[in-house]
Amino acid sequence: MANTATFSESLGAVTAYLEVTGAGTIKATVFPLHDEVVIGRDPQDSLALDRFLCIPEHTVSRRHARIRRRGDTYFVEDLHSFNGTFILGNRLTPGAWRPLRDGDELSVSSVQIVFHSLLVPARESMPIIITQAIDATEFAKTLKSTPDADQSDMQRTVRKLHAMAQVGIALGAVTDRATMIEKIMNFIFELFPLAERAFILLNKIEGEPPVPVAARRRDGTIEDPEQVRMSRTIISEVFNKKQSILSVDTLSDRHFGSQQSIVSQAIRSVMCVPLLLEGECLGLIQVDTSSDPHAFKEQDLEMLTGVCAETAVALKNFQLYSDIERLLDGFVRASVQAIEERDPVTAGHSFRVAGYAEYLAKAVDQDASPDLRHIVFTKQQLREIRYAALLHDFGKVGVREHVLRKEKKLHHSDMCLLEQRFKYARACLERQAYRHLAERHTQCGLSMAAFREEKRKIDENLGGEFERLDEFLRTIRRANEPAISHTEALPELRDVLDYTYHESDGPAARLLDEHEFSALSVSVGCLTEEERRQVQSHVADSYSFLILIPWTRDLAGIPAIAHGHHEKLDGSGYPMGLRGAQINIQTRILTICDIYDALTAADRPYKRAMPVEQALDLMTAECRAGRLDSRLFNVFVESKVWAMA
Repeated sequence: MANTATFSESLGAVTAYLEVTGAGTIKATVFPLHDEVVIGRDPQDSLALDRFLCIPEHTVSRRHARIRRRGDTYFVEDLHSFNGTFILGNRLTPGAWRPLRDGDELSVSSVQIVFHSLLVPARESMPIIITQAIDATEFAKTLKSTPDADQSDMQRTVRKLHAMAQVGIALGAVTDRATMIEKIMNFIFELFPLAERAFILLNKIEGEPPVPVAARRRDGTIEDPEQVRMSRTIISEVFNKKQSILSVDTLSDRHFGSQQSIVSQAIRSVMCVPLLLEGECLGLIQVDTSSDPHAFKEQDLEMLTGVCAETAVALKNFQLYSDIERLLDGFVRASVQAIEERDPVTAGHSFRVAGYAEYLAKAVDQDASPDLRHIVFTKQQLREIRYAALLHDFGKVGVREHVLRKEKKLHHSDMCLLEQRFKYARACLERQAYRHLAERHTQCGLSMAAFREEKRKIDENLGGEFERLDEFLRTIRRANEPAISHTEALPELRDVLDYTYHESDGPAARLLDEHEFSALSVSVGCLTEEERRQVQSHVADSYSFLILIPWTRDLAGIPAIAHGHHEKLDGSGYPMGLRGAQINIQTRILTICDIYDALTAADRPYKRAMPVEQALDLMTAECRAGRLDSRLFNVFVESKVWAMA
């Protein structure tokens, strides 16, 4: 970001500063605060450069917000911006002044800004914790021994001390490694005015030498870390012995002067310090110059050692944070896989939906259409959407397996029982008919010819009745197949329900029970109303489970996003029947991806996989009916999320 001042001014000139987190094309930077500063998109002719923080994003208003100081307190005001200014997630009321405290996070569009105050209000007795003590004894001796020292030397010393103080403050607020490396490079060239090059090397594989991750020259030239030439002699010495190196006039140094790598690079003065933490070497920082053989002194080595100590702590924190992220990600994935194994037919659904949702969110973030260009997702929000998509069906752990795995309108065991009932009905009809023949023969003494004629008639009647039963069974089997869209129940089912047969010495019995008739009459899918309620309860169960997890602030929206993935914009969804603006954009994204995968997933016993074009046509109809967000669906189609995710 251009037009920002640095902390190279006098120690007393700045009492607070803003730490701007990089995002997209915006570079991370530190902006010192004076009595008043305006935040906006375009530079203001009436304001000096150190009174205007420029954020060149189209979602930022020309004059977006203002910060000013009153006494020992800084206040922020939203200048009636289009997309609003947020503090700790809460939107400011335009025109109202809100006091700022050290560490407050401001959100201006997609840019995160952290407010840092170097003042402690008199009414607060806050303890000051020093995390890295810097011994300034040598500086004090130098100042006493040279009372007539040039004023510029004293100013440089003050600037160095000030910059060192900012190292601990700035690195403590860093949340990613790239920003940390950027800040360290800036600090190095500010601390060491004679340094021409700076390198940062970090461990990738434990036990092996560190590899370059950043290389820069004083003029701002960024070199490719993989192509940069460095002295392996110095690196090995520092890494293996875990000791700092300061070489003045390296070419005449008996220890290094004969090394070809140093001679070929014309290194004249060099400092190399390991990043040590609790005896572990996490990497190293090297600063060198090829023009001045006496560019660095012992005081410089002490300052670089202090920078490396702060950097090592920050790196370890990043490692621990990454370990926690991997642990959480592994737990989430293992949990989802365990749940999906209860229904192997739908296995992979949650993982596919998560991939679709994350890619669609990125596509929406990059869309420049008037309807969507104001929507911006941070890296943390994308992660939040992905986890919500992975866990959206977590509540299915409470759905009974025979309901979860139901393939047709009648459960397999119910269908087997029904088929046996048909066989029993045939046996009852035969028994009744032949018993009646035997009784007539006994009573009337039928001749052989008459007996055979009676038996022929009985067999003919039974054949017709058996054919009717077979047709009934074929009707039941057709009705038992689930339908993707709404269909009317087969009218022949009513004939089956009305059919009765007689058991021996008992009342008339039905072929089809009322609950079986009700299940076979389901107009869409294969679930009865009661079973549908059980399955739909998984949404509320997912929410009840997810709100029990103490999510961090950047993941706090996961329960709400997952809770609404079956809601529809027209209020026809469940479980709460939300409408329009009541459904957030993340949930709308999840809904589209969930429906698409449900339609196009591989063949299942209760449905065939739907071709992509047919699925998109069906979803287009849902958009026209006002149930899905047509803006997001258009991005889904245009970016071909299903092919890219």
